[in-house]
Amino acid sequence: MRPQEGLFHSPGAFSAVAVLRLSRNVALSQLRDVLSTLYAELSATEGLHTVLGLQPTLLPGAPAPSALLPRQGPTARFPSTQSHVLVQVSAEGRELLLWALRRVLAHSKAVLSLEEEVLGGRIGEGRDAFGFRDGLLRPTREQVRRAALVPSGALAGASWLLYLRFQKDLERFGRLKPQAQERVVGRTRDGELVTDAPAEAHIHRARASGAGENQLLIRRGFPFRHGGEEGLAFVSASADPDYYQRSLDALLGVGGQTPDALLRYALAVSGGLYLAPPHDWFHAPASRQEATP
Repeated sequence: MRPQEGLFHSPGAFSAVAVLRLSRNVALSQLRDVLSTLYAELSATEGLHTVLGLQPTLLPGAPAPSALLPRQGPTARFPSTQSHVLVQVSAEGRELLLWALRRVLAHSKAVLSLEEEVLGGRIGEGRDAFGFRDGLLRPTREQVRRAALVPSGALAGASWLLYLRFQKDLERFGRLKPQAQERVVGRTRDGELVTDAPAEAHIHRARASGAGENQLLIRRGFPFRHGGEEGLAFVSASADPDYYQRSLDALLGVGGQTPDALLRYALAVSGGLYLAPPHDWFHAPASRQEATP
């Protein structure tokens, strides 16, 4: 099946995530109609890239993944604030992005309520809130197809989305000397590898998860600032939700592994697992099962 085209596009200059909860006594067929109308409008808008995911249980026939969140390590925790719908939109202009967020609320207000909205985007030439270059290896379409899309079966063309929002402690991280900061990250501020970085460096923990270089997941996250809070809205896409378990355990230090040093300065405050159905799902007629509240 044809995947959502937005999965092939990087977050761009301006990005946002909206997390929405299903209202009570709403039939799944009604939700599908609303999301189909929303998806059709946003995906047809030139210059706007949209990815829309649902709680997996809302998609009949979707496998029940093993419990991913919450997840606890020796020194850090990834929480679950699982909701029903996640929408990620990105554009090169802020005006278009704000229009898209307004359309999300306008379409969904009858069946969904907004739980979380995060607006951000690329800093300078592509740096995170700590000032380090990020997104150095942008995925090709083939890498997205191979790593992020379910290859066959009833969910062919779908993608599993992981969302985590991190608050970054800029003051605490800023008290470290520049060399110590680089050893925490495992790269220099301009993206060069630190050859003697310790095992706890973020770059090593990410590679230990097997998810580096766009191999097992595609990163779609972006830095943000909201109400004085700065951090990372981490969004990723994968063909298999089990890869996320491996990745998160490597970062948390589960099973005797070394915890990621970067988690001393970045606190995960929300998260959930969603399934982005293929493009065709938004245009197919609802099944009898979906018509049941």
